[in-house]
Amino acid sequence: MGHHTTTTTPDDKADQTGLLTRFVPNRLKHSSIYRWLLRLARVLQLASATASLAIFSSRVYKVYRLVNSIKTRRGINNETGAVEGILAAAVLYTILATLMSLSLKGGGKRWLRWLWVLLDLAFVGAFIAVAVLTRPNGGQAGPRHCYGSRDVAGENNVTGDIATGDDTCDLPWGTFALAIASTILHAITAAFHEVRHHFRNNKYGHVNETPMGLSQDYTTGHRNGYTDGSASGYPNRTPGVAV
Repeated sequence: MGHHTTTTTPDDKADQTGLLTRFVPNRLKHSSIYRWLLRLARVLQLASATASLAIFSSRVYKVYRLVNSIKTRRGINNETGAVEGILAAAVLYTILATLMSLSLKGGGKRWLRWLWVLLDLAFVGAFIAVAVLTRPNGGQAGPRHCYGSRDVAGENNVTGDIATGDDTCDLPWGTFALAIASTILHAITAAFHEVRHHFRNNKYGHVNETPMGLSQDYTTGHRNGYTDGSASGYPNRTPGVAV
């Protein structure tokens, strides 16, 4: 009984995308382990971006209330808004990229896969910016930018809002750590992509194989006739000689 085999054509590398995919050994990049590791990287990107957005949004909400309780101009600083915007965009992108990687075999069309490379590189830069802005030592949206009790205590005589202490000051630590993780994950998915499998089959849809009951002359590369009758139930047969 014949079985299907998968082989890649010699021009397979021309269709490969990702900055470093061509340097991955063929046996590895055509394996299911390689494909699922890349899909896992996409899922981890989504989880990291979502967690980071949730953590930082809690911080933004608290800062917004604190800031509005001590000054008449409502809003947050530009650095905090930039981090929030990058994280929101990253969540949307990773949702789309994860769904596409799980639903499209081989990652889709070649131009689409190169678009993912460009977007992943863009988010590598974006998460580096998030890490810089939320770094513990001097980041403008980092954990050291806290509001002391003297700034927010009691009821403010300008806005009338009741302010409480800044109990979310350490949350940017989580955003900082997840930004580093997201940078690494987006670099991985920009460098390595799934490969599209090209099947080299005959016109009947299966690979030519030696049928049962036929022998292969491995010295000449030609098929001989039937094997001896004791093995297959058929009489001996020599090519070109009628029985």
